[in-house]
Amino acid sequence: MALDTTEQIKEIIKRSKNILIILHGDPSTDAIASSLGLLLAIEKLKKRVKIVAPEFELPPYQNFLPKSKEIATELVALKKFIISLDVKKTKVEELSYDISDNKLNIYITPKNGYFETKDISSSSGRYEYDLVFMLECPDLESLGKIYENNAEFFYNTPVINIDHSPINEHYGQINLIDLTATSISEIVFELIKGLGENILDEYIATNLLAGIITKTKSFQTISVTPKSLAIASHLVASGARREEIIKNLYQTKTIETLKLWGRALARLKEDYGSRLVWSVLTQEDFKKCGACDRDLTGVIDELIVNIPEAEIISLLYQDNEKIKALTFTVRAIDGRKLFQSYHPEGDRDFSKITFTEGDFAEAEKSLLNTVKNYYTKMKI
Repeated sequence: MALDTTEQIKEIIKRSKNILIILHGDPSTDAIASSLGLLLAIEKLKKRVKIVAPEFELPPYQNFLPKSKEIATELVALKKFIISLDVKKTKVEELSYDISDNKLNIYITPKNGYFETKDISSSSGRYEYDLVFMLECPDLESLGKIYENNAEFFYNTPVINIDHSPINEHYGQINLIDLTATSISEIVFELIKGLGENILDEYIATNLLAGIITKTKSFQTISVTPKSLAIASHLVASGARREEIIKNLYQTKTIETLKLWGRALARLKEDYGSRLVWSVLTQEDFKKCGACDRDLTGVIDELIVNIPEAEIISLLYQDNEKIKALTFTVRAIDGRKLFQSYHPEGDRDFSKITFTEGDFAEAEKSLLNTVKNYYTKMKI
């Protein structure tokens, strides 16, 4: 009888020794938290495991997540290069090396006689990792240079692809895609539950609950399902530290985020009975607040919680001479489809779009026309 997806993953983990969990360069808190939960679970199975997120910088409010300091930013030492020396006839007395003119020079002193070129051979070792988990990555190209520089590794190593996005390209040898899940953490919970009894503990549960809470905005979005509530209840019963999660994710805002929040509020606009809410933040705003575009997510979170009737929330800002917009849409509205003419990045809930030309006024007009056309088409 054919194994289901969870059983397939369980079997391939058993056969693996070194496992890599990889995220794209701008992972959501959900992706980070679920990857940490998965790492802890795999460690309980007595496997070596590592998380890599290219060019990633851990936000201060995520420091509380168990094992969060172990996320690496580079994929290094994938494969060893082996230089072999035949010592059957001549033994080694001393070995040393240096680097000169961008060359590695290895000096081998024989005990007796001498070594010849024919005594030396070289080969490539096996890849460091024999299994890869990819979380919240719609395709291999989303990894950027990590994929470009190591394409052979990804083609020669089994990949388990975990996501809940309908645009995922199902590129893995095993694809664990659940379009009904509210978060990656929800999917990883079900996977860990199937890996064996007594794996789930307070540290894994804390990570997974943090992922679910941040994705559902503390269960205040309409994407919340009875299943996500049941899983959250199970995680709390398993020791998840809910109060610590809420304190760090929602009650510990940086001064920079609060200042940016104030500036966004001062220019806040709404239409369609507050179903559409937007604001504009200039480069000068970021400079005066000491903030960066990473703080925008915190501002949007506050708008989501404080304006529950909002269906589309957008923050327009300037980045490298381009006008961009970070946009949240409720579950019923797929942000990727709504803004498809702008080639958005992200998922259906959070998408980032770039306006190819024009200033803030033109970008704002373009955004409003897109939303107006959507509501007109839907006859709302």
